[in-house]
Amino acid sequence: MGRVLAAVAILLLIVSVRTVVIGSDSYTPLVFAQLYIDAFALGMTIPVFRRIDRSAAGDHVVLLLVAGAVAAYYFGLVAWDLGGTTYCGGSYLLSSVVRVPAVYRCASNPAAAAGGLAGVWIAIWIIEWWSERMNVDSDSDPVPRSSLTLTVGSVLAIGLLMVAVGTMFAGTRTFRPILFSEMYVLLFALFMAVPTAIRAEESNAGWFVLLSATFFGAVLAWKLAPQIDGPNFCSPLPPGWRVLRDLTRDIGRLTGAVVPPLVRPSVFRCTPVPFTVIGGFAAWWIAFFASGRRKTVALS
Repeated sequence: MGRVLAAVAILLLIVSVRTVVIGSDSYTPLVFAQLYIDAFALGMTIPVFRRIDRSAAGDHVVLLLVAGAVAAYYFGLVAWDLGGTTYCGGSYLLSSVVRVPAVYRCASNPAAAAGGLAGVWIAIWIIEWWSERMNVDSDSDPVPRSSLTLTVGSVLAIGLLMVAVGTMFAGTRTFRPILFSEMYVLLFALFMAVPTAIRAEESNAGWFVLLSATFFGAVLAWKLAPQIDGPNFCSPLPPGWRVLRDLTRDIGRLTGAVVPPLVRPSVFRCTPVPFTVIGGFAAWWIAFFASGRRKTVALS
């Protein structure tokens, strides 16, 4: 009976994903497909929480939730215009009432659901990896480990980080490379945030002080990020641009006039993201060392 229910659930998931990706001429099937995808993703989180209870990741639930939310957001952005125009409902439909879409699609919904699960599982793996290497559950000092694979992986990761940060500062003609650069920078930040959170147990300052300092440093760095030859674009252009573009084309076609294209950014840049990551880490470590460190007492 369980296998039959699982097969039916997967079949309905395939139908729902096909509905939101390919589209429908009616908005009602799209609504039910999105609801089922969200319910299926929620049901798949049950084994995730069971895994948390049996691992060191259970001590960092907030970090897991933040990782899942950020991954869901960025996966949704990647698939936002996959295959055509996206209409997921809500404000996107309200901003497009003047132009009823011929096909209702929402490819970003299944991508966001999959991204949320992927973000949580990646965070769990990173926490377990760091906990094992730092010997969190052991009373002895951490034993340093080195290997050729780890060295090569570290060099490659730092090289990709330099490329991603350079891309966000130099800029690109399209927004998608900026989006992938943001995703990698935040993934690298998640990898480095885990040992940072583990070290928090050694500080005299509480979690409230450390998190407050991190938030303040991140916001301050975001505000101080430079704007090189124009404003930063760290998120997609607003839906109003697309509505205005469609209206302009319709008016030009009806009147027979040649309408010039809308002015778009010539170069996309996003300097606030690396600045925010650096500012948050810097403020955390300043608060960490300023508050002093507790001396660990070995249990005999």
